[in-house]
Amino acid sequence: MVDLVLRIGYPKISVQDVAEHTGIGKGTVYKHWNSKEDIIDDVLLREFDRVHDRFLAHLMHDRRLAGLHGTGCVLYRLVMANPVLRAYNTRDARMLGTHVAAQGAPDALGIALVSVLVRPSYLELLRDNGLILDAVCTEEGRLCVEAVVSGFVDHPGAVAGPEQARTSSRLMATVLRRVFEPPGPPEPAGRDRMVTALLTARPLRSGTPMRLDDARTADGR
Repeated sequence: MVDLVLRIGYPKISVQDVAEHTGIGKGTVYKHWNSKEDIIDDVLLREFDRVHDRFLAHLMHDRRLAGLHGTGCVLYRLVMANPVLRAYNTRDARMLGTHVAAQGAPDALGIALVSVLVRPSYLELLRDNGLILDAVCTEEGRLCVEAVVSGFVDHPGAVAGPEQARTSSRLMATVLRRVFEPPGPPEPAGRDRMVTALLTARPLRSGTPMRLDDARTADGR
């Protein structure tokens, strides 16, 4: 489905296109998704889950990524390297249409980078493990984090290419570290607890979506 979205754009995709592309019957498409909007939501959720799994792989190799700035830096790079998620974050209406790309629309799926990094349960874990300042968990603090992340997501460098995205991710990480984290290196025990939480509780992860493979199985293919 991702390549179909990239090739012709979600607004031009029909349910018949989905059925032919995935090798399932048109009736099965309607059985598992109530609308075309549900299908693109599923695609976006699955892509975010893949990015989340890649982040965890990075984390297992480098526990220093457990802090807000490290997590933000890696997720920014992974999201901007994923064409569909990049389009979702930058509100690319040509690729995704107004359903998910309207300027100022709420992030109903909870997978936009800014939504993930200001999620209260995630910030509270960081605070409880000494990885961010207490004030970040207030409404004003979350708004400040949101402003920083949104600024780098909306910056032209986000879509200018891999090198520019890497530069933006480093700059964003620097701001997050200097403004929202305590000075000095983190306490190892707190960082290790945060790593465990990210790997087990998975506070950054989206809800489990319906998978296209499940629909194929249900269709007997």
